[in-house]
Amino acid sequence: MKQARGLVFGIFLLALVLIQSTAQAFNSSSFNGTADFYAGAAPPPGLHLIDYNVFLDIKKVESKGQGLTDGKGSLTAVAFRPIYVSEKGVLGGNFLLHSIIPLLTAEAKVTAQTSGGAVTVQGHDGGLGDIYFGAGMAWHTPTWHWLTVLDIITPTGSFDPNKPINAGNNAFIIEPVVAVSGLFANGMEVSAKLMYSYHTRNDDFVEAGTGLKGYQTGQAIHMDYMVSYALTREFKLGVTGWVWQGLEDDRIGGRKRADTRDREFSMGPAARYQSGKFALLGKYVVPLSAENRIEANQLWIDLVYSF
Repeated sequence: MKQARGLVFGIFLLALVLIQSTAQAFNSSSFNGTADFYAGAAPPPGLHLIDYNVFLDIKKVESKGQGLTDGKGSLTAVAFRPIYVSEKGVLGGNFLLHSIIPLLTAEAKVTAQTSGGAVTVQGHDGGLGDIYFGAGMAWHTPTWHWLTVLDIITPTGSFDPNKPINAGNNAFIIEPVVAVSGLFANGMEVSAKLMYSYHTRNDDFVEAGTGLKGYQTGQAIHMDYMVSYALTREFKLGVTGWVWQGLEDDRIGGRKRADTRDREFSMGPAARYQSGKFALLGKYVVPLSAENRIEANQLWIDLVYSF
């Protein structure tokens, strides 16, 4: 029997989720969920800190091209996001700098179909994930607010090709971002954050059975969205979620692996309470449709403080 294809799973900050294997199935440090209320409205000039606290209850793991048909597990992550906004910028905007620093613990059990039949692989890991660094500009009008940022996701998390689960992705991701928020006088808000992810190659990957070296996740476009209403000046309720669409199949050893392109549409309720310089956010997001993805119910509790 050939060695079973396993799993490598991680998250970055935010919250980042990845799964890969001795025949990687998922391999991206880019993740959705860090934008919801005021996604395109940068905070006022100064220093701000967001503390993301995330729990994933994994219900299913699927990658048809890698033979992964089912799986269960969990992931808990804490990610710290410092944001600095300048007093001035160019073209009437404000410069901004940010980073996302994730710490995570994960465990999973996955079923893979091999030439010898169904095989179950399980494992756990934790530690520092892959860190985001970003710089950009933000602009404001009385109703519309928007920003553009270039994020670089770095391979700071540990990676061992012989381990079934890793905290790191072992590849860079270049991710341009555009976000916009409409804040209307009647209390309504519509927000969206659009991202394009270009993944570099993980050269340490070796596929069991074939000996093919190097794994490169296909390019993807994805978006966080939010529609909310302010019940009071301090309290808002809304619906949030994300859309992910892979644009091409992954490559192993420079060759495309058919049926590894992924997609997802998720949605759930969200709430935000603001008191002075402090804000508390919560949301519960579930996948409504997905293909070649980790399908997980996600609980987020976020703390925001402005210095």
